[in-house]
Amino acid sequence: MVLWVVLAAGLALAPARTGAEDKPPVDSAPQAQPQKDSLFGGQILSLTKPQEDLPPSGDPRYHDNGDGTVTDLQASLMWQKRDSYQEQKKWLNWDMAQEVIGTLNGEKFAGRADWRLPTRDELATLYDENKSITWNYYWTENIVHMDPIFGHTSCCYWSSETHKEEYAWGFNFIRGKPYLSLKGGAGLSLTVIRAVRTVLPNEKVSQAKPADAATVSSKSE
Repeated sequence: MVLWVVLAAGLALAPARTGAEDKPPVDSAPQAQPQKDSLFGGQILSLTKPQEDLPPSGDPRYHDNGDGTVTDLQASLMWQKRDSYQEQKKWLNWDMAQEVIGTLNGEKFAGRADWRLPTRDELATLYDENKSITWNYYWTENIVHMDPIFGHTSCCYWSSETHKEEYAWGFNFIRGKPYLSLKGGAGLSLTVIRAVRTVLPNEKVSQAKPADAATVSSKSE
């Protein structure tokens, strides 16, 4: 009798199945550690310290337009040169990312109003295992595999693609792989965006000189 009572109590306290077991595995972006930087709204210290400019790779595939954008001549895509963390010093969940894109278009960033979130495949075109940007995260040193023309960039980016209602795809430039994450995201998920637009067939690439590009970059810091 005693054994039966114990078993019955265990069944009564067991959690009900919610269907969460059927959700796809989520390889989320790294999570920020407890240490905060009060200067930038609670972000981590190692990503907000001033850093020296990166030497250019000289890859002719990428053209700095001198207006805060970089054109990938191979993929016919124009990218925002600085990601959202470089600009705002804060992480974004997927819903917040939509607002940032709306602001870029509303303000006609670089004279254009057709900015959007990239697809997973478009993000993957920026991944190059032969290129490296050091990404120091507290006591660890990681390598982001992206051309240094984009500066001291972050590791993990939102794409435009979603999965079911609550998930969206991201891309990790340390691993070179896409991953699923909750749209709402963790409070300090290390996720950012880099806006993109498709270069139109009749569109000419700006012929800004390197000095001009450096001037624009220094003004945006």
